[in-house]
Amino acid sequence: MTYSPILRRLRQKAFDYPSELDDKFARVITKVKARSMVQEARKPVAPQKRGPFSGLTRSELAASRTCETDWY
Repeated sequence: MTYSPILRRLRQKAFDYPSELDDKFARVITKVKARSMVQEARKPVAPQKRGPFSGLTRSELAASRTCETDWY
């Protein structure tokens, strides 16, 4: 179950709820935001592409200040 669509739907319909439910709405959206952030943090991070010759990423190659043109 992903919380992103739920959070998006709640934000889009925020003004559709009666004003007497403002406190409940705030509690619900806070919980959904927290769970969504935890879910995003658990996603696996894709490894960065490395150059075929140096074995460095683009940012590592730029930080090394060499003249190697590893990325075409």
